[in-house]
Amino acid sequence: MRIDFLLTWKKVLAAAVAAVLLALGVSLSGMVSIAASSGHFAPVGWFLHWTMGNAVDRQSLLISVPPGIDLADPALVQRSAGHFATGCAPCHGAPGVPQSPVVLSMTPHPPRLEGQIGEWKDRELFWIVKHGIKYSGMPSWVTQGRDDEVWSQVAFLRALPDLTPERYADLALGGEAARKPREAGGETMAALDGIFEVALTDCARCHGRDGLGRGSGPAAEAFPVIAGQPEAYLLASLKAFAAGERHSGFMQPPAKRYDDGTLAQLAAWYAAQPADARPGEDRGPSPAVGTVSAPDGIPRQILPQGARSESAIVSAAAAGGLPQGREALLDLGRRIALEGIASRKIPSCTRCHGAEGRRKNDHYPYLAGQPEWYLKTHLHLWKEKERGGTRFKHLMTEVAEGLTDEQIDAVAAWYAEQPLGR
Repeated sequence: MRIDFLLTWKKVLAAAVAAVLLALGVSLSGMVSIAASSGHFAPVGWFLHWTMGNAVDRQSLLISVPPGIDLADPALVQRSAGHFATGCAPCHGAPGVPQSPVVLSMTPHPPRLEGQIGEWKDRELFWIVKHGIKYSGMPSWVTQGRDDEVWSQVAFLRALPDLTPERYADLALGGEAARKPREAGGETMAALDGIFEVALTDCARCHGRDGLGRGSGPAAEAFPVIAGQPEAYLLASLKAFAAGERHSGFMQPPAKRYDDGTLAQLAAWYAAQPADARPGEDRGPSPAVGTVSAPDGIPRQILPQGARSESAIVSAAAAGGLPQGREALLDLGRRIALEGIASRKIPSCTRCHGAEGRRKNDHYPYLAGQPEWYLKTHLHLWKEKERGGTRFKHLMTEVAEGLTDEQIDAVAAWYAEQPLGR
């Protein structure tokens, strides 16, 4: 029997409309199972995972590890360990931390990561951490403007398969908490009740109870120092994180957990901690230079004999050339910090961040002794208009926009060499 069929655009359109109506009819019937308890048929599960893998691979093709980032850097691993304990381990588990039965009842349920990290490229891990996965419960990074934090999380994930339960607990929790048995879900519901001691424990996973930052040896200076910072500055910063006005995937979630009263207690605690040098650290002023206080209270530089003037060395760097050698870099940073760059309308950093400036305005933090990476990162964020903060944040945006990358490197290096908290 012969059947003649002529395909026309009207028939194609009718078939498309019929397909749409059929799909709507199936959906309207309520017969499609959306129950997590039913799971997926094996072919459906395979297809969804295959689709996800293809999407991650193709959409991450243009991503690469930025120059200067070493994913094996212990400080980078340490920086995201505490966040993993509160933000990732509740679903994925961790070394010595079982997954909760509640999490295992999800469809799809979050996988344990130790055995799967090796299946993904660095760029793919970055993409997943930053963007998350739809319909899986995997969230995106809280802020899309902090790639430095995402790369830190990738560094921790790369280290995860080789961590013993003891090493993981020390990295992620530290202190007494590292010696306690880990319950299923890890730190799943840490500090949701706003109790100060539990909140302080939450902060201490990264900053330590003393505010000097956790980590030692190669992982020292993994965190900014908050001990002895002005209480008003700390509280305003915490509130900015909580309100989403200052962006950080590490800081926004914990700051949002607590009420203003608890944030105020945390600010008071860390402001009261002494900003002494870290254990084993004894950094004095940079050699061959000193300062005196002028009548206006702003430190003025005593140049060693034969030193070049501010205008000579700053103008050379302003042209885009990085000073040769660490000593020259520190020399440039010193001049920017103490004198500013008049030709670019950049004031000295000490005018606000020195002791006299902080006495005049308790929303200005000290910079001396802060990690070099931290100062550089945040100056670049201000320069790119990605850095929020307190109501004085616009002042730093104006300053950072006038600095070259070389000048940012120099002033960050100089402040990192100074005695902590000065």
